[in-house]
Amino acid sequence: MELLIATLTDKGASMKFGISAARGLSAVAGSVIAGFLIASPAAADATGAAAPVPPNTTNSAASHTAAKGLSENDQNRDERIVRAVVRADGTLVPGQSFGATSATRVEHPVGTYQVCFAVPITNGTYVASIGFPGNSGASAPGEITVVGRAGTDNCLYIQTFNSAGTLADRGFHVVVVYSGQR
Repeated sequence: MELLIATLTDKGASMKFGISAARGLSAVAGSVIAGFLIASPAAADATGAAAPVPPNTTNSAASHTAAKGLSENDQNRDERIVRAVVRADGTLVPGQSFGATSATRVEHPVGTYQVCFAVPITNGTYVASIGFPGNSGASAPGEITVVGRAGTDNCLYIQTFNSAGTLADRGFHVVVVYSGQR
């Protein structure tokens, strides 16, 4: 069954546009520009063909492609995680930390901390974020930097800043992913 959407005329010429009734009136969402109907992508042609699917959706063929890029060696790596939650005063929160042995606020300058772990982490990936311990409250905004601590293979050097870029004491969370293979 064909449903007539529009009849447009320009100096006696007539153009008709229609879509299948099964597709509904989604083509009505189009626009008439210079005498032509511009239909939305949701509208199918008169044959009832499906509208194109973007490649990043779960309905696309690309979404069913297996992940590529990891070598066999990377797939078999023994990755491990340690983490620490540290209060603004430099004390470690034991219930939220795993593998961390200590945290201290370095006296000079403010906003400078050292966090140590029970394992070597020099070849790891370090991720840190400003935040309170627990799951309630909101910390003051700010920034954080994290690098391996010079002279040791199991500690991090962390600095926290306020939003103006000045060193400031802030609580934080840090996660280290490292290889168990040495």
